[in-house]
Amino acid sequence: MKGVGPRLGAIFQSRGIETVRDLLHFFPRAYEDRTKVLSVAELQEGIKATVALRVISSRKVPTRGFGKSMFEVRATDDSAVLNLKWFYLPRGMDHKFTAGAQFLATGTPKSFRGVLEVIHPEISWGKTADVAAPRSVPGATPEADPLHTGRVVPIYTEIEGVASRLLRKILWDALGKYSSVLTEDIPRRFTERHALPRVAESVRDIHFPKSVDDNDEAMRELVEFRTPSHARLIYDEFFKFEFLVLRQRLQMEKENALSIGLNGGRKAVEDLSKLLPFKLTGDQTKAVDEILRDLAAPHPMNRLVQGDVGSGKTAVALLSAASVLAEGSQVALMAPTEILAEQHFKNAQKLFGNRLSLALLTGRSTNSEREVLLARLAAGEPIMVIGTHALIEEPVVFKSLALVMIDEQHRFGVEQRRILRRKGIHHSDVTKSLVNPHSLVLTATPIPRTLALTAYGDLAVSMIKEMPPGRSPITTKVIRGTSRAGAIDRVRAELRAGRQAYFIFPLVDQSEAEGFQSLRSAIVEAERLQREEFPEFKVGLLHGQMKSDEKNQVMADFKAGTVHLLVSTTVVEVGVDVPNATVICIDHAERFGLSQLHQLRGRVGRGSHPSFCFLFTGSHGSESTTARLEVLEETNDGFEIAEADLRIRGPGEFLGIRQAGGLPFKLADLVRDRDWLLKARDDAMELLKSDPDLTLSEHSPLRVYFEREGKLQGDRLKTS
Repeated sequence: MKGVGPRLGAIFQSRGIETVRDLLHFFPRAYEDRTKVLSVAELQEGIKATVALRVISSRKVPTRGFGKSMFEVRATDDSAVLNLKWFYLPRGMDHKFTAGAQFLATGTPKSFRGVLEVIHPEISWGKTADVAAPRSVPGATPEADPLHTGRVVPIYTEIEGVASRLLRKILWDALGKYSSVLTEDIPRRFTERHALPRVAESVRDIHFPKSVDDNDEAMRELVEFRTPSHARLIYDEFFKFEFLVLRQRLQMEKENALSIGLNGGRKAVEDLSKLLPFKLTGDQTKAVDEILRDLAAPHPMNRLVQGDVGSGKTAVALLSAASVLAEGSQVALMAPTEILAEQHFKNAQKLFGNRLSLALLTGRSTNSEREVLLARLAAGEPIMVIGTHALIEEPVVFKSLALVMIDEQHRFGVEQRRILRRKGIHHSDVTKSLVNPHSLVLTATPIPRTLALTAYGDLAVSMIKEMPPGRSPITTKVIRGTSRAGAIDRVRAELRAGRQAYFIFPLVDQSEAEGFQSLRSAIVEAERLQREEFPEFKVGLLHGQMKSDEKNQVMADFKAGTVHLLVSTTVVEVGVDVPNATVICIDHAERFGLSQLHQLRGRVGRGSHPSFCFLFTGSHGSESTTARLEVLEETNDGFEIAEADLRIRGPGEFLGIRQAGGLPFKLADLVRDRDWLLKARDDAMELLKSDPDLTLSEHSPLRVYFEREGKLQGDRLKTS
């Protein structure tokens, strides 16, 4: 590309833009209507606009700091004067602002000492008279740069070192030279089905839209990414992604796994179900049936069980494990924290006693305990081992691992989950072939359907929405500012009634604040609450920097009731079960995602007493922050909350940073474009059923695309 030398090339490469194709798929994040040029007199503070100006004067103004100066230009269009200021001026630009020079400036004006000014405006040089302007600058002739003024202008995510004007110019040239070679990868019958335009036309229109001609609806469609051209590229992204995800799911059906259930496994589940101190809900029963049906198949199960806090996923997981153990194979359950792993272990012992062969493996396990367990696993003894990431460490070898269960999978990296699954690939004496383990993923963070269809698209999904009987309602209240007395009184009343409470803080201690001195920390507040608010009660402290023995002792004391109020960080977010706890206060609630707040709220309401959740937020919080938190006041339904969280915070809330980055969507948005996701998924499934290997000539462009896009996608495409 002309104008892209080694320096610019390196900058583009640092942003993942290495080819012209990458560049053409670096899409605008927004658009500005610069078809109208206002007079300075018409400008409104805070509203971005374009004005045609001529220079009155320019000067450098010294600022604080050695060698620093600000560059200021006074300009006019004869209706009023406008000041333009730069704190960082591109080299050589100051020489262009000679008296009488004409230009267009785009920016957001603000008032300073009674005069409007624009900081760091975008400048378009040249003769600017008739650029759709209601007035002309005297003496100018009709001519303007067509990329930056007089049109709807694309706005891109900033690339440091590449000015917006230069980026537009490079893109304009790239489209002129290379848009004709953009390929049509999707089979034509699908794009015609949805009346979608061609790719080259769509890419051109997205970067440099046609005139909207004062059509407010057309401009709105553009700004909201709802044009046919946007739809085409969004559909393309979803179709290609869903094809790979669904194909991977079909690929797993070609792999071998042990069939579980026909040799005593199903009967073991029926017998153990009768030992439970409660009756399974309809959703739990359905989930168990779906899992047993998958386990009976000769290919690996790959199922996600998602259910709200306290819906009873653990019982479902343990019953599933029982069927595998009954037929002589091994089970592994990996949990994200020692607290949760130990709780799963104790719950299993409590529910089934010695009817299940159980073991616990965490960082706290002694060397002797570890050696005995490793020997049992290597010998192939049918056992269910519950543990943390200690399960994936090198010395742990399973001889007959047939079921891998992962709790709160979004807390593990992709590679950690893959290592555990690999430990279960072994040669079976039964099938005389290489077999893969079955996989069951558990999450108490309900996953919105759109996310389940993408990031978890290769998983079958079981949903547990029905709550077990006997759960108490939770009243939630958002409290702004310092008016916390009522909440503190409620906590005190609950403690005096013999019940318990949580206080949650985002920081362990003040040293973590890093400039956020207004944030309260767990250590400081535990001391203050004990001294000032609850002197007659025992206040405990729990956080992730404590040693395992200390954490376990605090939790044991809290469960036993000798600690009345537990001050903690989010280490109690999942799995902690104290039915006597009836109130939770979460400080700086605005710093947490809705789903995380819902998880924390789930620490109460686990017994028969009415429960309370108080969300404390700063008095200076925005209206949007308060509105977001009020979702929790309105509903206890985790699935509704998850949908709201996805709308507000995006998929990273559910997947963690790495996985969120793994969704390769440049234009598509899981919330906004949900309808296109569903259409693309149906079409991708139709293609998979008719030609899974893309051998037909009409499908060869799509196959070429996948093979060209690199080893990862190519490997996923290859048949086994």
